[in-house]
Amino acid sequence: MPEYLAPGVYVEEVPSANKPIQAAGTSTAGMVGMTQRGPVNRPTLMTSRGAFARNFGGLLDPLTYSRGRDALPYAVEGFFGNGGARVYVTRIVGPGAAESTLALVAQTAVNATPVLAGQAGQGATTLLVDAAGALGADDTVLIADGTGSEMVAVTADPVVPRAGIAGLSRSYPAGTEVTLQTVTPIAGTLTGDLEAGADSFELSDAAGLAVGQTLALVDDSGDTAAHEILEIGGLAGTTVSLARPLGHAHAAASTLNAVADSGAARPTAEAHGATSGTVFLSADGAGLAAGALVHVQNGGDEEYGWIAATAEQVSIADPLSGPHMAGTALVPAAPVLSIHAMWPGGWGNALRVTVTRSPILETTVAALAPAGGITLTLATAFGLFPGSVLDLGGTLVTVAAAETESGTVTLTAPLATDLAADAPVSSVEYRVAAERLDADGRVAEDEVFDRVSFAPGHPRYAGRIIGLWDAATGRPSDSGGSVLIRVEDTTTEATRRMPLITGVARMLAGGTDDAANVTDATYVGIAALDPGNRTGIQAMENRSDISICAVPGQVSVTVQKALIAHCNKMAYRFAVLDTPQGAGVEAAKTHRQNFDTTRAAVYYPGLLVADPFGAPGDRRVIAPSGHVAGIYARTDIARGVHKAPANEVVQGILGLETVLSKGEQDVLNPVAVNCFRDFRAEFRGLRLYGARVATSDPEWTYVNVRRLLLFIENSLDTGLQWAVFEPNSEPLWASVKQSVTNFLTTVWRSGALEGTTPEEAFFVNIGYDVTMTQDDIDNGRMIVEIGVAPVKPAEFVIVRISQKTREATS
Repeated sequence: MPEYLAPGVYVEEVPSANKPIQAAGTSTAGMVGMTQRGPVNRPTLMTSRGAFARNFGGLLDPLTYSRGRDALPYAVEGFFGNGGARVYVTRIVGPGAAESTLALVAQTAVNATPVLAGQAGQGATTLLVDAAGALGADDTVLIADGTGSEMVAVTADPVVPRAGIAGLSRSYPAGTEVTLQTVTPIAGTLTGDLEAGADSFELSDAAGLAVGQTLALVDDSGDTAAHEILEIGGLAGTTVSLARPLGHAHAAASTLNAVADSGAARPTAEAHGATSGTVFLSADGAGLAAGALVHVQNGGDEEYGWIAATAEQVSIADPLSGPHMAGTALVPAAPVLSIHAMWPGGWGNALRVTVTRSPILETTVAALAPAGGITLTLATAFGLFPGSVLDLGGTLVTVAAAETESGTVTLTAPLATDLAADAPVSSVEYRVAAERLDADGRVAEDEVFDRVSFAPGHPRYAGRIIGLWDAATGRPSDSGGSVLIRVEDTTTEATRRMPLITGVARMLAGGTDDAANVTDATYVGIAALDPGNRTGIQAMENRSDISICAVPGQVSVTVQKALIAHCNKMAYRFAVLDTPQGAGVEAAKTHRQNFDTTRAAVYYPGLLVADPFGAPGDRRVIAPSGHVAGIYARTDIARGVHKAPANEVVQGILGLETVLSKGEQDVLNPVAVNCFRDFRAEFRGLRLYGARVATSDPEWTYVNVRRLLLFIENSLDTGLQWAVFEPNSEPLWASVKQSVTNFLTTVWRSGALEGTTPEEAFFVNIGYDVTMTQDDIDNGRMIVEIGVAPVKPAEFVIVRISQKTREATS
């Protein structure tokens, strides 16, 4: 009771006895299925086709997403195309789904710059490295190849020496023998220069030579490409005739050498094709040095080759994701951060990230800073914070404290060397650009984050600005400015002081939605106590405003019964069920026999739309549930939930999978299989022509009757919440009766209830010895009894006509 103690005027607000009940929404849909990208097992509100495309991507290729897994995007398109305004999309993925990732790395060995000695093909598990001993077991290496850059890990497999010769004139299979040759100078020397094409030459001495003998002519330039292998065709004194003309000109200083096998033959492990470029033979290269001569032979096919280069073959842990040309730099690196695609799926493999330096501060040292000190004075310290990293001419240090006014900076560790006055200093921040490429390699979406730091203590820490990836839960943070990527910190303080490799645009990799392993259980989901752990259909429990439910394209009885069970559990939801693609009339009827429920309706046949993945003019069959949900929503908005969602034109389709006549519908309609009909011959288009519930209970024959009662129940549930814990007496009962009566009067006036007066349309009873006993009141129960007379659809319009006799008039 209010208190009135001091004299004065007291203004009091008195609650109204009438508590209006607001009508519940009925046109919001919820759908479960697979999409290109987007949040997983999280019902997300979409209000347009454009919003769906931005958040979940486009249509799915049926070759990848088979067995109806590609249906959801078509269903959403059909929902909005037929008048739907709001749909919650719940994306599912397979159990092996993973997000695409990319490691941002720091260079760990600044002076070691090995390169690929030979081309590495896609899928290769070995690399040919030019620098002996440059890479060791467990080294992580960045193959710096522009947008094709990738990280590889060197395994502990033995390093194998390889030798490369300057071309092959023919192809050789695996098992070809490679033999090292000894090259011994002959007694005589050339008496003059040799011209290209010459077929003979003079020697100072021809002793020891024989017809058919092989000689190695080593050009005085030292270039192995100019060396030649000669065969003596004839001898006349000191004149040597050649079996084949010379291919190059040679100076008199060039030397002639006798050739002989040295050691056992070394078989090749792989086939080698003819080429003019350097070929690294897959034979043991131990003891083969640049400039050495080898003999390559397979049966009657043989040739000699000069070793042009040597390399080491190292093994890597995973196959290469792309090819890389010889000469590509290999940068020993250590991961600093991991970039994750926002959500799992192959879509993330089309993300490209480029990191470049973008310092907040570029200044100079104001006074000499001696080695061993932990402070230095800068011309300005503006933009420095505890945790900032400074670049002191290639050496990275971390800031412990900074005084902006004086420019004094305190470091976390002593300086290793003196730092002279006027030496350049810059803070280490980065520009992170993320791009999503379309199928043609064009940028479809991009975002840029400038002047971010990878030091957690920095105010512009990338994990806060871009968004963090939680490794423990495997989920992205909700906070952060990026809609494409998240950042996971995987590094140590020591690694942060290494120079980050920048300026290379790299693609994320490893993403998959594991569509092949999506099963009925994936769609049904897990009904966890924790809302964040609910999956599949069960995840729709997290949204209270869904009224129409569908799992487009999934006709498994297990999945559809789970959807019906969900609607029963959530009380005010209604399920739209598809029939199997390709089903005939009997098969559709058989499928309907699996259900007897007042919370679902079955629709047949499938719908035809243009096939975006086929040839021009191709059509494909899609599930109708999305279009039906759109018609439900359109009818609710335009006419009201009491209007049967039938005899409505279906928008956005080209035809029906099966064209039904009245005869076929005569079979299907009585068993509550709602049919689509083609009335184009009558100029009435393609129409949904059924509105029956999949139940044997005659009280709930029609979809609109069932959904009208759900609407009324939902509205009363929400609108009477205020009455909980109010005194259970006549004033409350009168207020509740007034609220319910006013609400049902509005429903009646909208045409949803039968009768010419409210009394004919509904009744509301409440009161002691009317709906409640003293025992009910003592146990905290207030009981309201309500009866309504819902309108039924004119499913059969019957016109009875007869002839009449003309009557005479006076």
